[in-house]
Amino acid sequence: MRVCISHQTALSYLLKVPNLRRPGDRPSRASAIPEAVVAAPEARKLLSALESYLPEGCERLDVLVSSAAGRRDTKTVLAHLCTTTLPTGSFIPTDAMGVEFHVCAPELVFLQMAGEVEFDHLVYIGFALCSAFRLDSWEPGGCVRREGYDAPLTTVDRLRAYLERLPEGTRNRAVALRALRYVRPGARSPREAGLAMVIGLPLSLGGYALGETSMNPEVRVYDGIDSRGEPRWVTRIPDILVVARDRTGRERRVGVDYDAKSTHGGPVRVQRDVDRRNLLAPVPTFTHITLGSAQVDNYVAFCRELDRIRRALGQRRKPRLVGNPDSARNRRLVATTRSRQFDLWNRVLGAECPLL
Repeated sequence: MRVCISHQTALSYLLKVPNLRRPGDRPSRASAIPEAVVAAPEARKLLSALESYLPEGCERLDVLVSSAAGRRDTKTVLAHLCTTTLPTGSFIPTDAMGVEFHVCAPELVFLQMAGEVEFDHLVYIGFALCSAFRLDSWEPGGCVRREGYDAPLTTVDRLRAYLERLPEGTRNRAVALRALRYVRPGARSPREAGLAMVIGLPLSLGGYALGETSMNPEVRVYDGIDSRGEPRWVTRIPDILVVARDRTGRERRVGVDYDAKSTHGGPVRVQRDVDRRNLLAPVPTFTHITLGSAQVDNYVAFCRELDRIRRALGQRRKPRLVGNPDSARNRRLVATTRSRQFDLWNRVLGAECPLL
């Protein structure tokens, strides 16, 4: 290969194009990373070809090189040294506007980003790589659903298998494996991913630790009696399913949907989502909550909705306090927890939400 884009460049590209790997395709056996960066004219040509896939104002490409002597940054290239022997399938050949190049596979990109971003951002990237959406700034909500041959870029199992195939001690491998514990596949929008993180991550990471979350699972719902007197069941799919046990040990479930009008697009889908919400609402063992932009964008309103989810799950307030709630220790604990929770909300749902 003459050039291989990596890190943020590869991430931005992969999240905006249809899946480059088709079902049944054999993994590329390309493994010989270029020893040095490409010549300036070729780099400028590739940068121009990839411009629409990169963050606004991006002026340099992240590329891999295999030799320290060839690791040279230029006006158009930021070189990253990789001397590790990587598993088969680590690189994907492709082209843009007639310019041929290789891109790091999603599994390798996840490892690379583990050394570039904060831990919660890495979890967010994991959600995106395993998601059912593709970023598209021209569409409502900024994304479209991956369907047909445009399957999710990877899965949690594939990410884990790739990381475990790497040599013990590989840089950032342990961080990536730890982050993977919190990644859930199947998000249909970046906002869904952010909501699931805030709802499910532990307090130490800024989450509310309300229960085990899953994205767009099939939920079997009782729908009355049919004409023969038999119980009738239908399947519905909430954006996020939260499952937890209350103080009596009984399992409780809450389905959370996010503002379908702005993320799922199209009047037909909107009507389907309305029908879905109406069906889930009367189920006695299942609480259904819909969050819109007004609830998610306003932190005070958002906290109020999360407290409703907590009560529906029969959960105690967190963090758990020991002794006098007004003691200096408990006040510090609550203040630290709330600060972390605000910071996480701000980073994955608020003003500081990163552009993947």
